[in-house]
Amino acid sequence: MNAHDQFLVAASILCVGIVTLVVCLPLAYRKVPMNRFYGIRIPQSFVSDDRWYDINAYGGRLLARWSGLIMVTGGVGFLVPLRFSQAYAITAAALVLISVFAPLVQIVRWARATARPNQTMQLTATRRENHFS
Repeated sequence: MNAHDQFLVAASILCVGIVTLVVCLPLAYRKVPMNRFYGIRIPQSFVSDDRWYDINAYGGRLLARWSGLIMVTGGVGFLVPLRFSQAYAITAAALVLISVFAPLVQIVRWARATARPNQTMQLTATRRENHFS
């Protein structure tokens, strides 16, 4: 890996972090109405509008925090000596994946933990209806 490649890797990772942050802010501020294209689209979020906004606000804040790690990882890439560029690229890829999947697991766990019993029953009934129709 040469200096140009390392620069591109670091810049790309930094951009991924910035885009992640920008995409998460409307969710965190409850600006995105329920839809099938943009937001935290897990089954629990489609139970009600209130649930949609709660899950997306929590998920948006969480993903925004984790995007900080992605941006720091990208920034560090500009400072890493060229002889460590291979190790940096592998480590950076692992950190980006962790920064995406760890909050998703946290969001699903939080959604399950904060679900009210009647919401769980509604979700089960909705799944049953969708399965048989």
